[in-house]
Amino acid sequence: MKLLIVSGGFHRIVTQYLPKKTTVIHPHALELRNLSDYLNGGNPVGDGILITDQAFTQKPGLDREQLNGLLEWIEVNSTSRIPVVLVTRDFMKPFELGMLTQRFDHLKIVVSDTARIPAEVFQRSIEEMGRNDTAPIHNDFKTEAKFMHEQPARPGQTEKKRSFFDRFRPKSETNSERTATDRLTRDIANISRGISRVVAVTGHRGNGLTSTAVNLAHEASKRGLSSIIVDMDAEYRSMNMYFSRFHDMTNKDEQMSSSLIRTLARPQDYMTTAFNIQDQLWLTSLGYSFNDRKLMEQFYNSEKLVGLISVLRTKFNLVLLDMPLDLLRSFQETMIHIDVFGLCIPNNLHAVLSTARNVEVVLDREKASYFNAKSKVIVTKYNDRSRFQGSLFAPDRVSEILASGISDSFQYEMKTAGVVPYSDAFDAQIETDIPVTNTGAEFEKAFGQMLLRLMEGA
Repeated sequence: MKLLIVSGGFHRIVTQYLPKKTTVIHPHALELRNLSDYLNGGNPVGDGILITDQAFTQKPGLDREQLNGLLEWIEVNSTSRIPVVLVTRDFMKPFELGMLTQRFDHLKIVVSDTARIPAEVFQRSIEEMGRNDTAPIHNDFKTEAKFMHEQPARPGQTEKKRSFFDRFRPKSETNSERTATDRLTRDIANISRGISRVVAVTGHRGNGLTSTAVNLAHEASKRGLSSIIVDMDAEYRSMNMYFSRFHDMTNKDEQMSSSLIRTLARPQDYMTTAFNIQDQLWLTSLGYSFNDRKLMEQFYNSEKLVGLISVLRTKFNLVLLDMPLDLLRSFQETMIHIDVFGLCIPNNLHAVLSTARNVEVVLDREKASYFNAKSKVIVTKYNDRSRFQGSLFAPDRVSEILASGISDSFQYEMKTAGVVPYSDAFDAQIETDIPVTNTGAEFEKAFGQMLLRLMEGA
């Protein structure tokens, strides 16, 4: 089947979701606003058109007019009513576009109520399109949501392609064992034997804490380290966006939705209360649907977290806490049980000053001094064009400025654990579930070196 994708900046990601026999006839991103020029230029349309939210301008009247223009063009220029499918997370779209779906029976709308639209929804929509079925794919978005949560995997269907990094993961006895020989892998292997580290990835909210913790965990797992992420950010619960299987499970299983609370309550039962992402990588967090305040007050506290850390450090090489700075006010008694803090700060003056101010507000001088001694700087969203006082804002300058006297909380410079390049790939990771560390040597090296320095301790 030949398919035209109208998906704006989401184009590259959608193409990864397509069934094997689907051919994309236009390799570059298209939006509804430039589709008219594309069609009038005599370019091919194919056997079907797939549209996603990223194709719209977010101006309902204009979007409706442009979509109407596409549907009218098909009626005039196509002899076989080319099907058009809109896959959206906006449950209002069927109502906004109701007049168009009544007028044009070749327009079908599929609504997903998940944080990330699963690949299966795209694949099913395209399969329906290929059958040229005139019955609407979508009548009731609740029905579609039920399909996404309950539909079993098709025989022979695979969720993701195996990556190059599978060679770092444990193999079955029937496979010959492969050993990485690069220096970074050897260094990590040397320090990881029999060692356990509790690392809190922290910093001002919005500085890339969650994406850093997620990719550190992936990098540790593929390099043979047993790892668990403890998502302490109970307010935003961003791990649901990075791990779709966990998010889907929390929608089906009420107990998994309260995973963090159940794991805090019974640390020794982590194998049933936490979620196994893959191989040696585990996650405990809260689902979006969990709202039991009484349980939160009973178990979401320093005493329970200290108990959890004590158990997990005997079971895992790496315990990663996703813990924004403002949470340290409520969990100060936990700090002494954390081996190292990975302090995430972008290389710009506003981020450095905001971090310093945040620490002053959250911690008293004694706790701030301890935090300073136990921290290593992770320069996130690194901008290689950022400058300060006429010179390049190099990674080491972040710690240097913090210790320059702008805050009493930082008496001396901290070492730099690593640098995370600024990239749109982190947005793509949310949509695809493919770790940034699996997308290129630059990220693999960056997170590998960061892992090594954090595992070495403060």
